[in-house]
Amino acid sequence: METIYCIKTRRSIRKYLNKKVSDEVIKNLIDCARHAPFGGPPKKESQLWEFIIIKDRTVKEKLALHYEDRQFLKEAPVVIAVCADKTKDPKYKDWEITCSLAIENILLAAHALGLGACFVTTFIHHEGHKDDRKKLIETLNLPEHIELIALITVGYPDPSEKIEEKELRDIDELIHIDKW
Repeated sequence: METIYCIKTRRSIRKYLNKKVSDEVIKNLIDCARHAPFGGPPKKESQLWEFIIIKDRTVKEKLALHYEDRQFLKEAPVVIAVCADKTKDPKYKDWEITCSLAIENILLAAHALGLGACFVTTFIHHEGHKDDRKKLIETLNLPEHIELIALITVGYPDPSEKIEEKELRDIDELIHIDKW
């Protein structure tokens, strides 16, 4: 799939076919994630991302919490928890940025491979959802030095899902030349 076409046509998919995603395909997605830019020197020691592959329905049910708009996590064949190991570079604090670059690679690679995927928040900055975030961390049994960044659902899209067309701001509204 052409890169620009892939970027412009990717959508968040929340309804999946009951079809297994192979371990080989999952590893391909993670391989794409690890090719994302990251802070620090181009050495493996600087790569702070970690990925938990979740297929167990009981775990997925716990990750859905009690929110109606998260229940699709239960039906996704795979959920990938994207995490950051804060010990990789203790002075570096932009874990979310680094992991977000890897997340975008996963989302685009999934689309290019004919899969659907959806980014799901883990309430990093939501003061009103501290208890929910704690439940997510407990469900995944994360040690203190691992920061949960996001969840990504992955599966083969169910063609019956109705996807709303994106409303995008006009490009001229977004661009500022030389200063605000």
